Amino acid sequence: MEFAVLGPLHVSGERGPLPLGGGKQRILLAELLCRAGRPVSPATLVEALWEQRPPRTAADNLRLYVHQLRRTLGQDRITRTDAGFVLAVHPGELDAERFETLAGQGGSALSHGDHERAATLLRQALELWRGAAYAGLNLTAGLRDHARRLEEERLAALEHRIEADLARGLDAALIAELTELVAEHPLRERPRRQLMLALARSGRQAEALASYREARRVFAAELGLDPGAELNRVHQAILTGTLDPAPDGAGPSVARSPAQLPTDITDFTGRDEQLAQLTALLGDEPPPGPGQVRVCVIAGMGGVGKTTLAVHAAHRIARRYPDGQLHANLHGAEASPADPGQVLAAFLTALGVPRSTLPEGTDERAALFRSSLAERRMLIVLDNAASEQQVRPLLPGTSGCAVIVTSRARLSGLSGAALIELSVLHLRQGVRLLSRIAGIGRVAAEPEAAAEIVRLSDGIPLAVRVAGARLVARPHWPLTRLAGQLKDERRRLDQFATGDLAVRASLALSYVGLEPAARRAFRLLGALEVPDFAGWVASALLDLPVPAGEELVESLVDTQLVLMSGVDPAGQPRYRFHDLVRLYARERAELEDRPEAVAAALGRAFGGWLALAEQATERVQGSSSAIIHGSAPRWSPPDGTPWEIRQDPMAWFDTERTALVAAIRQACALGLAEVAWDTACCAERYFDVSGLFDDWRALHERVLAACLAAGDRLGEAVIRRGLMHATTWTETGGAMAAQYDGAERLIAMFTELGERRGLSDAYVLRAWGEAARGDMAHGLRSGRIALDLAERSGHQGGEARAHVCMAVAYGTRDIKMAIVHLLRGLDLATKLGNPRFEATTLQFLGLAHAHAKEFEAGLEYMVRALAIYRQIRDPLLEAMGLVALAKLYAGHHDARARAVAEAAELMSRSHRLAHHQADALWVLGGVDLAEGRVAEAVAHLEESVRLWRTRGWREFLAGALGSLAEAYTAAGDPAAAAAARLEAETLAGSPQAG
Repeated sequence: MEFAVLGPLHVSGERGPLPLGGGKQRILLAELLCRAGRPVSPATLVEALWEQRPPRTAADNLRLYVHQLRRTLGQDRITRTDAGFVLAVHPGELDAERFETLAGQGGSALSHGDHERAATLLRQALELWRGAAYAGLNLTAGLRDHARRLEEERLAALEHRIEADLARGLDAALIAELTELVAEHPLRERPRRQLMLALARSGRQAEALASYREARRVFAAELGLDPGAELNRVHQAILTGTLDPAPDGAGPSVARSPAQLPTDITDFTGRDEQLAQLTALLGDEPPPGPGQVRVCVIAGMGGVGKTTLAVHAAHRIARRYPDGQLHANLHGAEASPADPGQVLAAFLTALGVPRSTLPEGTDERAALFRSSLAERRMLIVLDNAASEQQVRPLLPGTSGCAVIVTSRARLSGLSGAALIELSVLHLRQGVRLLSRIAGIGRVAAEPEAAAEIVRLSDGIPLAVRVAGARLVARPHWPLTRLAGQLKDERRRLDQFATGDLAVRASLALSYVGLEPAARRAFRLLGALEVPDFAGWVASALLDLPVPAGEELVESLVDTQLVLMSGVDPAGQPRYRFHDLVRLYARERAELEDRPEAVAAALGRAFGGWLALAEQATERVQGSSSAIIHGSAPRWSPPDGTPWEIRQDPMAWFDTERTALVAAIRQACALGLAEVAWDTACCAERYFDVSGLFDDWRALHERVLAACLAAGDRLGEAVIRRGLMHATTWTETGGAMAAQYDGAERLIAMFTELGERRGLSDAYVLRAWGEAARGDMAHGLRSGRIALDLAERSGHQGGEARAHVCMAVAYGTRDIKMAIVHLLRGLDLATKLGNPRFEATTLQFLGLAHAHAKEFEAGLEYMVRALAIYRQIRDPLLEAMGLVALAKLYAGHHDARARAVAEAAELMSRSHRLAHHQADALWVLGGVDLAEGRVAEAVAHLEESVRLWRTRGWREFLAGALGSLAEAYTAAGDPAAAAAARLEAETLAGSPQAG
């Protein structure tokens, strides 16, 4: 397939041109082609298609246009990712890409003096143009920018091709073309200079001088400036008769220019954005007259492709610097970086300065270097720089030159330098690079294995190149074989080595340059199995004051061994490792650190997380269960500085959650059960308030196994209690009535341990289980025991919970006593400053008043409860509050019942809250039945009954079955109605219901 944008938009397949539809579809295709291979967000496409006035159906229309494009181009051409739509364009299919490749090769040939090949390649590139880019389309801002960039590259390629033709002695034949080009672009200096050369060499000096005078007039009128140094030099040479003719028609008199750029990378892949940024920074005409030299620093970890990008970009923009290119490897990551004075000697010699006349000192050589470049336009590439001090003497002094610097450090001390930071390749980019090295067909035949190789390469270009080179050397290997070898972490770095390419060697260069303390921080941070971390973690690992640890992490960031992954809500940076770098850190730790020292360091880090989580959970208004701690050591800074969370506790947990969970899991794996269960207990309130029940359950199951293995009875009891809370309301929780059995075990364990607060919580759990089984009398007794234990142990949260569960046990049998206990619970919740439990109590008060036929009072309580739920953003309690409000409305035959019940059912379903979903469906079924929607009532009530059977709440199941019997009767199914009624009566009449 061929895509053409250099002119009217055109696509052709094997059988000829493809129909592209109307204007919107063509704009959509153009926007995707403009960013071929990269995701384009739906918002960007909607703005492109409708600008500032998208219709309400814009999202649907966009999907339709994408569908139509897929039908035209093929279903696999356009894919949807989390970031947007991606159009797959294979190498050579897009004319703009072929143009840039040919133009770059032609420019490189020109810079190396191969004028014949340069002219051929550049002519082929220009022949791809059929008109203005994207001609005929109503261009969006993004397309306009791309079209302008392409047009600028077309003009640059044209000037290069003319330069090559001038070098071949075609002066006279070029005059007409150059005259037209100068008329179209009177402010471009290069065509004017070329025209003056062609005229003068053709014996038309007077016209050449006239062209110069015209340039002065135009520049003065339009820019208020004189012509630049190049035009002035050609003008002076014509006036003095020192402009040499092209020797034997073989080329113009141009002083020999150095062309030191290394060979371009033919399989350059995946840095389009950075390449465009570099081209924009350095590829334009420099401003005339004096000014600051343009410097761009490319920073990144070893192996990330800094040199590849720098060399490729340099070849792309070399035509902008006709006086040549200089290149030096400064060996900055090695033990002995290059001496700037020696580099200057090599540069000056290349510029024609005799070695015998070179000054001795670096400062004097730097001054001579700046003087030598003062009237030149040159591009300088300084690869692998160590520091700003090494780079500064090598910088030109005028704006006509440009410098590209690569370094593992950011070199932020270079005043005015632009910084481009390179990260690893995205999966799609890495696979594309692998296919260019190992073969497109070979990679396409095993796409999953190719993706796995790139993933295990961590997206580091050097690693991908090594993997590709190994496959090239082993053409008989399937990709799955290499992918399988890379899965072994212990040998993975060994696999990433071939010939003179090795990831380990690249990382070692950065590591050996670190100070001893930074090396130790690197090794110990690598021993942690957390996805990211805050700076204090290094302080805990090394037992240092927090600022000292943070400085060490920043030094690792400076050398690109550690990456910044973001900033938390308190403004503190978060850090992470690349996987291969972490493996290298662990290798070094095995070689340099004693196992017991690493274990002690990890223990301090786990203790730091515990200390902070302990502070945070005290400030989270979640469950009123007792916070029970063990004796695991906490870590605090050795300098005695107060150390606490610096932000809202929920925000702290949000930021730290993944690291905290990973640290707890690692502690379990290392047999450190006590710090694991204590920290996990500290996270319970956060999990509860956030509705993260699956995460809560999975973590506690892991910690429970560690406690059982260690024989830690207190930890086992605390974690079992947490697991019962985590599984109370969700789909995966099982029957709520089954809490009774779990509570019996907890009662025995907390009695054995003498932990009264935990024992109170266990009796509350048993009371809930008994109520779910319909055994209200025993539920009330358990509630009284829980209340007594809570009062005697000063566990006010337990007192509040006991009052609420006793109110539930009284239920509709004694509404007055239920309300008395709820008011006591409300008073305690208010004293505790726990709005979450306060709202729960308000909600139960609303239901109690509703049962007492006191609608207005019940509504007031429920509205207050819902307002608190929404303020604290608790999805579980908001769903529960909506169900309660729907029941109130339904009991009062209020038309608002349906909308509230539907909202409750939707929220419960989305958060997998099976208990509340069953309750909401029960209300909906009743509303359906009252409105004569019999089929809907049957469907809602059948699903409610199904869910209640899994929950085991006998009274609710009986009620839902009774409603279902009524719905079956209305539907004309007496047999089903009788069966449902009989089951409901059996459940209601069970002895446990007393």
